[in-house]
Amino acid sequence: MLEKTINLEKLKFSELLLNGVNLIVISANEKGEITYVSPATEKIIGYKTDSLLGDNWWKHTYFSGEESELLKQKAIDIISGVRPIDYAPYDRKLKCKDGSLKWIEWRDSLGENNTYVSVGVDVTDWKKTQQKKIQSDVILKNVSSMILVSDKNGNVLFASPSVKKMLGYEIEDVLGEKWWDVTYKDEYEAIRVKNAILKYVFFNEKGAIDFSKQKIKTKTGDYKWIEWQISKGVNNTYISIGTDITNRILTDIELKKAKESAEESLKVKNQFLANMSHEIRTPLNAVIGFADLLLETKLTSEQKEYLESMQNSGEILLSLINNILDLSKLESDKLEVEEIPFDLYKLLYDVVKLMKLKANEKHISLDLIIEPNTPKKIIGDPTKLEQILLNLIGNAVKFTDEGSVTVSVKQLSSTEKFSEVHFEIKDTGIGILSNKIHSVFKAFTQAKNNTSRIYGGTGLGLTIVKKLVDLFGGEIKVESKFGEGSTFKLNLPLKKCDSKIKAKNEEQSNLVYEPLGLNILLVEDNKTNQLLAKRRLERWKCTVDIANNGIEGVKKTQQKLYDLILMDIQMPVMDGYEATKIIKNDISERVSKIPVIAMTAYSSIADIKRAKNAGMDDYIFKPFKPVELYSLLKKYSKNKSVYSPSKKNKENHSSPKNQVKTDKKNHQYVDLSFLRKETLNESPVLILLIKSFISDFEDFLSEIDKGFKRKNWKQVYAATHKIKPSIDMFGISELEPVVHLLEHKSKNEEQIEESEIERHIISCKELFVYVKIELLTEIKLLSNE
Repeated sequence: MLEKTINLEKLKFSELLLNGVNLIVISANEKGEITYVSPATEKIIGYKTDSLLGDNWWKHTYFSGEESELLKQKAIDIISGVRPIDYAPYDRKLKCKDGSLKWIEWRDSLGENNTYVSVGVDVTDWKKTQQKKIQSDVILKNVSSMILVSDKNGNVLFASPSVKKMLGYEIEDVLGEKWWDVTYKDEYEAIRVKNAILKYVFFNEKGAIDFSKQKIKTKTGDYKWIEWQISKGVNNTYISIGTDITNRILTDIELKKAKESAEESLKVKNQFLANMSHEIRTPLNAVIGFADLLLETKLTSEQKEYLESMQNSGEILLSLINNILDLSKLESDKLEVEEIPFDLYKLLYDVVKLMKLKANEKHISLDLIIEPNTPKKIIGDPTKLEQILLNLIGNAVKFTDEGSVTVSVKQLSSTEKFSEVHFEIKDTGIGILSNKIHSVFKAFTQAKNNTSRIYGGTGLGLTIVKKLVDLFGGEIKVESKFGEGSTFKLNLPLKKCDSKIKAKNEEQSNLVYEPLGLNILLVEDNKTNQLLAKRRLERWKCTVDIANNGIEGVKKTQQKLYDLILMDIQMPVMDGYEATKIIKNDISERVSKIPVIAMTAYSSIADIKRAKNAGMDDYIFKPFKPVELYSLLKKYSKNKSVYSPSKKNKENHSSPKNQVKTDKKNHQYVDLSFLRKETLNESPVLILLIKSFISDFEDFLSEIDKGFKRKNWKQVYAATHKIKPSIDMFGISELEPVVHLLEHKSKNEEQIEESEIERHIISCKELFVYVKIELLTEIKLLSNE
């Protein structure tokens, strides 16, 4: 009896309290018929509740029959499970009995006995609303969102049953001041939020705190994100409707983390590609550069042929590096097609001539057939077309062990401005499996799983070819039969060229350069590149001063006024960016006007932009061709001389010499065969390189000693990383693994093993004793010749 009395009193209290709240509540059965309309509805839109039951709600309260049918069907679909319930609030216009409209904010839920329940708040003019009639606790407990009614002091007067479902608290646990005590992490935070809400509701003041989304503590101590809709009630009360949005917030956080991770991965990838480019291009600059220098000396036809082959091999290696970098750029849509005139026939002959060397080694024939209707001079991107053909012909030669490779070129069609040129590369090689033929243009895909092991390669070539062909606006396809061979066919639209315009690949052949007479400062830390650049510039009658790093470069500009500065980017002590900033801004007005040209192995747009921002006037990529460097120097030169086709100057060069070996236990530590080929055994050049290496290695030993004593592992790593290319160049095979391990061990500062590092340093010193003896003996022999 007592329990019934308590429940009755509680129901009366809920009805009295909720009758003052601006809420419309409707419920519908599985047919969409309205079974309940809250008493407050009459005050809001003017209809008697009984007059809106059944289908009358849909007929009378909406402005269009189409809209009412859609919403009715929505209720039916939610009840039947066809449509998932969406707990997010949404606004709808309701038609009042007098023909006016009210904007109602609705929240849907699914109640007991599979009943559709929707709660609406009048948001049209909540300041002027009259006393609202609300539903009983029986209806309120079916609302999924929390509903709180609070007084002007923030004390909770009423809490819906969903508080327990959502947060785990009993209703009594959150009434009055208790709400603020149990649901916030500390008293300070609770007071800040409460004051912000009261100011907003009763004084229409918006503070700095966003109370629309709050972390609310549950009874278990966990937190949930609750989104609040707060409106003013009657009798100095306000209503708070809270929806659990924890899953949405967590999803947003995860998406943000995933986005940041993807951006970081892209950054790491780009940095890796930039560093890889720099590390490979730097020694490659010396290889191609010395080959260019030697080609300008007096050579026999046989020597010239070998040297040109070596130079072409360097160009192929550079092309491979560019392939990898271009794939990255193609994937991010950062690569563009150049439009310059070039001789298509010459390009084809050069590519086939280059590939013939490999074909001859395999005793297979490589033939080029150019149909007479094929245009000779065209406008386009010769570098990228060369990439396409090198990849396709290179693959054909690589996968053909007997028989032939035939390259056929012809014009398919012609318009006023364009020629559609057809290229066909046919081989009698291993062919492609039928189930692989549709995936050959995908990255890292090859004809068979063991293809890479048998023939080598990364599987990137055809991917780059496909992307480059797409960039040209062309098309490529392949026909193949496994065991019999393959035929790659591509059609490219190429712009026609006026026959009077000189092609790029014609104008650079057999050039001799007139003197420039410039006073140049070369800021470069790599001794080999210093020697190469100095020799090249001196042939153009330039005076060259050398600085080993940015600080030395800055000091030299303070002491002497130069015509031009060639500035390497990556150097120890001070890099090229910082040095350029000082030269351009902090020395004098005259010095700031000296042109600074960046010499960089980095080739990204970001690196170019950074060079420009540092104040550099121009840039040139390593490895660079003589004509490129000369053109750039000429651009910034006051000398009006120009280069022109003429006979080459004759320069004497020394004859080949036999390699010298040390007598120390008949063991040879150094292999100078690479350097002898690169310098054509020119004794003065060899002596300079050997002396530079000895000096560099002694500096290296000093640096790693200092770094080890100071436990400065970055210093040890930087010194080791810098000396590695020189060790490889001098063929000191016993030092290579020691230096590699030293570099690896000093790179990861979190896993440093001092004893191992010390052991590798001692090994370096011991080996260098014999290396130095051998090199000094070599210098004596070279000096006597």
